[in-house]
Amino acid sequence: MSRCLDICGVALAAFGLVLLSGCNESTVTVGYSLPAPVDLELYAESYYATVDMEGTEQMGTITAAYDDLNYSSSGDTLKVKRKYVMDKSRGYLKNFMPTELAFRIKEVDLTAVDRAVISLEGIDDGYDSLLAHIPMPERWRKQLLNPEYKPHLKRLEKHRWEMTHLLKGEVPTKGNITKLLEEQGRLNFALIKIDSVVVKGFENRDHRRCLDYVVYLTETESFPYYIWEQHVNSNIIPEKYKAYNSGLKAEYNTAFEVMMEPETGIPCQEREVKVGKHTMVHPVTKDTVVFESHITNERLFNLKRAEESAE
Repeated sequence: MSRCLDICGVALAAFGLVLLSGCNESTVTVGYSLPAPVDLELYAESYYATVDMEGTEQMGTITAAYDDLNYSSSGDTLKVKRKYVMDKSRGYLKNFMPTELAFRIKEVDLTAVDRAVISLEGIDDGYDSLLAHIPMPERWRKQLLNPEYKPHLKRLEKHRWEMTHLLKGEVPTKGNITKLLEEQGRLNFALIKIDSVVVKGFENRDHRRCLDYVVYLTETESFPYYIWEQHVNSNIIPEKYKAYNSGLKAEYNTAFEVMMEPETGIPCQEREVKVGKHTMVHPVTKDTVVFESHITNERLFNLKRAEESAE
């Protein structure tokens, strides 16, 4: 009996070492190979808050959209089809944040090779169609129909894809990999500056083992009007600042966190945390006022199970 216990103890110890070595692997190979199409459910939620004159964070708008996703591949080419399902937004600008309205476009089709998006369809007609049926004051509709918005939304779609496909090949499972990615030529972007990329290890999401990394970057916002509107017209700050409505610009310090399956690149979770500095200018006196915003974009990706797909 004691011999049996000794053998069992050795076996369990060996099994523990296997588990330990598996959990503590120092590198992992990241690829984007899909042996078969994958169906996902996407829940995209964003929180828009600004800081009042007393330094207190004030929540203004929470957007939430549900979408269905299909990932497929043909050779090196990856395809993602996104179909809008339902909206659950609430708050002051629930129908008017253009970056979040993108998740409510009926269908968006993206095609990419590695980190490069080579085709993006559905935004042009889909955005116009969406604005046509959402009830809103005409002043908002005119703002949202700005012809520069659709190119901006396309850039954001490409930006998200690039951030979620920075890694390729063998990478450390923990640590700062900025220099490695620079040497591989994977941080050479024209319009954004990446400060660093840090791998945090593995997380369990949706019963999947997902590699977790964070991209730290600085960004500027081409269209900061809506966060200004929330800050000024929702009574977060005194009435007198409503006149500071020219020269609007915004700068963000952003942490873009990605969790994905390293073998396929299929996403598990994405989180963007942005701390913004917004400058407002009085059109007559030219005085400036600066306020801070806190924006969190959360995207959860759950696999559609067989029983769900069959329904």
